[in-house]
Amino acid sequence: MSDTTGEVLFVDYHNDGDALFATLEVSNIGQRESKIIAMSMQDQLGSVKPGHRFLVIDMGKVNFMNSMGIGMLIDARSRAAGLKLKTVLANVGDDMFKLLKMVRLDKVFSVCQNDKQLKKALKR
Repeated sequence: MSDTTGEVLFVDYHNDGDALFATLEVSNIGQRESKIIAMSMQDQLGSVKPGHRFLVIDMGKVNFMNSMGIGMLIDARSRAAGLKLKTVLANVGDDMFKLLKMVRLDKVFSVCQNDKQLKKALKR
């Protein structure tokens, strides 16, 4: 059961069961992109439906992220936690995984590099 919630600059959103998926549609996340993504996530999380349990941020296209991008992820996680949503990072590439591990965000987020890990994180 999936319905489309729309696409904004740099992010495509859709609902799938008990999860809000935010697919990042940009390869490099810097200051400009971080602000735009953070504002759109704030808007989307403000209209999250009852019954949602997860915010899934699909990072499959992301190759680089500066400190502002990391801050944006932490902000999204905080906002989601306020709604009792668990934040899961999906399709994380090797370079991004190394970065997340280096800044110890692998301890804060469920980080999934493939579909099998994502299904396990979402208990599907």
